[in-house]
Amino acid sequence: MELEIKEIKIDKQAIVPTLTIGVWLKFDYYTESPISITGRLLTNNKVVAQLNEYQLNTDYKFGLKILSRDVRDKLHREHNSNRYFAQLSAILTNKTIEYIEYQREKRPDKAVNFSIEFISKHIEISAEPQRITDDVFLNVKIKKYYKNFEIEQSNWIKNYSPYLGIGNFLLLELEIPEKESVSDGWIELYDRLYLRIEKMRDALQNGDWEKTIFISRQFIEGLKFNTRKEKERKFKDEFKKLFINDNFTEQGFNEFYNGINSFFNYTSKYYHDKNKIGELNSVPTPTKEDAYFLYALAIGLLNIVGKKSNKASR
Repeated sequence: MELEIKEIKIDKQAIVPTLTIGVWLKFDYYTESPISITGRLLTNNKVVAQLNEYQLNTDYKFGLKILSRDVRDKLHREHNSNRYFAQLSAILTNKTIEYIEYQREKRPDKAVNFSIEFISKHIEISAEPQRITDDVFLNVKIKKYYKNFEIEQSNWIKNYSPYLGIGNFLLLELEIPEKESVSDGWIELYDRLYLRIEKMRDALQNGDWEKTIFISRQFIEGLKFNTRKEKERKFKDEFKKLFINDNFTEQGFNEFYNGINSFFNYTSKYYHDKNKIGELNSVPTPTKEDAYFLYALAIGLLNIVGKKSNKASR
């Protein structure tokens, strides 16, 4: 019995993040038959999921025959081997996804490397007709296989990350309003802010913390209205009205808005080599925690804009 990994892909029908692992089991014609296969999925020698086989929507029937050695050798030459395609599922928790991402970030090529331990059971007929009375002719064998499977960075980001929710958990939980629910006067700004969110998510999935922070600065700049310009002054006044409609005081809105300005200045520290009086700054090192914090902040702000402008349209 031999085993070969055909593919590892996302189960798009699963409610929770799940990988499906397709394998080919190769076995001798008429003398072997698979029973079951299970296993464990590992990353960096840590178990991240148990593998369970599930039944396909195809019926299989494998026959076993007691054959003489000559007939067995002849069939083996003619048919070589039979193949059975099995699929196993691996349910991933948020914690295991985070661990997989952590290990991926440590690699220079940013690829994902899985080590997979398979356990198969199969039936094997070993005795020839004249020796049936002397030997055990039917054996159940349990065999262990170790295989490696690597997923390149580009493939992981395109075909795995979006479905595993990487960089997307908060976005889903906050239920950001769709553009259709945003009032006409805010659609252009909302579209631009939403675009920045998408760019930040892409940067997070690539592990590019510096780019994530840079885009967050662009996002916050979209809400940092320059009151010396008439159009932006009107936007700020409209923004204030949305808060007043929710029983905020003018002071409460000003404190909120001052916070936006402060975070714009905060993100600027990552990119300005000089301060306001011309002295060289110490430039902060972008980290994962910084990037995710600003991503969460941007999602929260977009949610506020979308929800409040939606109320205004009713």
